[in-house]
Amino acid sequence: MKKILRKFLVDFFNGVVILLPIIVTVFLVKFLILQVNNVVLNPILKFVTPIFSGFHRVYAAKALIFLIVILAITLIGLGAKILMLKRFFAQGEKLFIKVPILGRIYNAAKQVFSAILGQGKTAFKQVVMIEYPRKGIFSLGFFTGPTKGEISAILEEESINIFVPTTPNPTSGLFLVVPRKDVYFLKMTVEEGMKLIISGGAVSPPHETDG
Repeated sequence: MKKILRKFLVDFFNGVVILLPIIVTVFLVKFLILQVNNVVLNPILKFVTPIFSGFHRVYAAKALIFLIVILAITLIGLGAKILMLKRFFAQGEKLFIKVPILGRIYNAAKQVFSAILGQGKTAFKQVVMIEYPRKGIFSLGFFTGPTKGEISAILEEESINIFVPTTPNPTSGLFLVVPRKDVYFLKMTVEEGMKLIISGGAVSPPHETDG
């Protein structure tokens, strides 16, 4: 029964990951069509009036607006492939990241969602387990790199940087500096660890010793 429930939950969250971009895209297209409707519906109605009459001209105008929005989105996607545009967007992102508070939130959220989707470069290198918030209680986190600089100079032992996300919203969490000897490095992937955290422990990745 537990295996069936685990498989169901894994499939459910995989479905959410697949459907979420589709849902966001649908809502975005709908929003853009409504905005374009508000601005250019009347001029387009005048344009199609000689061809269509009565209530048919409204449907024809809205169909034309829909095609315009789809074409505009397609052209944006095509333009993103051009090297100069990609560099432009990259520079814009760098400038946005430098904005106080908002830039940090954006960068953290981007890294988290990159880890969830398993795409691109992410700051999360490995899933770890530490004894936190007190002795005898353990929390899952993500190893982001060895502790360096001023913090490393102050500490007398080798330490590592760990991000411990909250459940079920992994975009917030705690940054901890933990002695390396007190950290358990797990074999599960970053994506599996993120699913485990988001589900509150309901979606646990399989292990070779599980019966």
